[in-house]
Amino acid sequence: MDSPWLDHLTMLSAAVIAAVLLIVVLRLFGIRHVAPVAERQLAGDGEYHYVIHPADTHRAKLGRFSELAATPSGYDCVAELVPETSRARDVRIHVVVEGATVGEIARREVRSFMAAMNGKPARCDAVIVAPRETTRSPSVRLDLAWPPRIA
Repeated sequence: MDSPWLDHLTMLSAAVIAAVLLIVVLRLFGIRHVAPVAERQLAGDGEYHYVIHPADTHRAKLGRFSELAATPSGYDCVAELVPETSRARDVRIHVVVEGATVGEIARREVRSFMAAMNGKPARCDAVIVAPRETTRSPSVRLDLAWPPRIA
């Protein structure tokens, strides 16, 4: 009954290694789907003209999303606009796709969005567009009617 190669520690080690390998494989090749949390939908016009230019910290996330594009137009998704107020009353609206922050609404337009959203998160359709030139980075295009309003 005492098999030296099948003792409890060996089986436990093998299980831990298998779990770590599974996590690594799913992290590298798995598609992450996160349902939007925001209940309110912003009105769109179907044109996707509102462009979010990401900061350097968001470019890697956008690159991963643009690689998942199933159509030549880009990766279709739902973007959540999540307001955040700092202690200095500095209001920012983060653009979140599948749980990852991919950009922010321009500061000069935050007031229009906050009025439409009433300070609460909202969502809209979006597409993440891969760059056609290697010198450019991916961008997020939101399907929004201007001025922003709840549908």
